Amino acid sequence: AEIIRDTLIEVDPEHAADYAANTEAYLSQLEQLDGEIQATINEIPQNRRVLVTTHDAFGYFAHAYGMTVAGFVTPNPASEPSLAERKRLTQTIRDLKVPAVFLEPNLVSRSSTLVEVAKEQGVQVCPIYGDAFTKEVHTYINMMRFNARSLRDCLTQNNSTPEGEQQRRIRRQDD
Repeated sequence: AEIIRDTLIEVDPEHAADYAANTEAYLSQLEQLDGEIQATINEIPQNRRVLVTTHDAFGYFAHAYGMTVAGFVTPNPASEPSLAERKRLTQTIRDLKVPAVFLEPNLVSRSSTLVEVAKEQGVQVCPIYGDAFTKEVHTYINMMRFNARSLRDCLTQNNSTPEGEQQRRIRRQDD
């Protein structure tokens, strides 16, 4: 935001005050959001603050809010997971007894391994957003708030969601 502000001021100095005021307002919103996310994540029991997803894209989020990225299907979402990666994912879910794994709605068609392993292990598949927006999640602030709530809701539940509901939940997020 600050780099954008500075660039806009450089090319349009007449409106420097507007750019500065808008940036300060946005940074204030982000600071408030940071506290809200931390409070939401704090509702998750410490031993359940474990993130298993399709790829390792949420490391910064996990580090910032006291979570652990315990597993992911593949380091690169564009590549097909190997048998060894699938076995590692299965073992991680079993060993840590995670109640849910997280899938980006835009990767549903390319993430059959995560969905299959979750089904085999009896855990729910919940939505998390990384780099694609939908009608419901259409700004950075919406995305971060949604992700924190999805993590809290899915990691604090005791029972897994039936397979059909898992798929409906993911597809609804993509609509």
